[in-house]
Amino acid sequence: MTEKRIPSTRSTTLTIAFVTWLRILRRRALWVSMVIAAMPVLYAGAMMSLIGSGERSSPVSGDLFAIELLVLALLAPMFVATAIGEEVEDRTTTYLWSRPIARWSVLAGKLLTLVPLMIVLVSASWSLAGWIAWDRLPPMQTYSALAACALAMSLVATGIASLSPKHGMALTIVYLLFFDFPLGVLPQTLREMSLGHQVRTLSGMFPDESGLLSAAISLVAIALVWTVVAALRVRRIEA
Repeated sequence: MTEKRIPSTRSTTLTIAFVTWLRILRRRALWVSMVIAAMPVLYAGAMMSLIGSGERSSPVSGDLFAIELLVLALLAPMFVATAIGEEVEDRTTTYLWSRPIARWSVLAGKLLTLVPLMIVLVSASWSLAGWIAWDRLPPMQTYSALAACALAMSLVATGIASLSPKHGMALTIVYLLFFDFPLGVLPQTLREMSLGHQVRTLSGMFPDESGLLSAAISLVAIALVWTVVAALRVRRIEA
């Protein structure tokens, strides 16, 4: 008799990542995400037509980066929260978690596909918008900040979707747009809990923001809290 071998965690994670990618290609979400990612490009074009090419260094910089953060605040819920919420609601994860595999590998597989996809979309959007606004590519530091933001917001979406699969996308959008972002403009102590504030600091585009190391540590701490929430939650979901 042929002995059945238990798939490794690496194999399971890569398989989930591949299946997630196939699902993305078959749905309209990818096209919708491209339209959302075009918002900074349209804004840059509109502003340059209004203020003229002679003022390319302009106040557009901060506004443009803020719109990129808004794009991520929409993409993370749309991709990550929806993907995880649907799996739990459709009981797909219940079947998978009844198999001899690590539960976290299902979440990791989805993030392995969705996070790089978001980074590619927002990087392309940021590059084109920056070229229109300043006639050059944005600084590399801003790309690193946006990549970190994509990962952190994805982990937030994972945590929220694990708590409320049915309403994960809506709740993540509400959390990011109506709690996290407003928190970033409050006094120093409170805004340290805001992803948006930490990413703005890491971007180096806001002179009044300082403390790159502190911002990086805070960003990791916030993302880690939501990762722990997701990990604890998936352990409690019955197989």
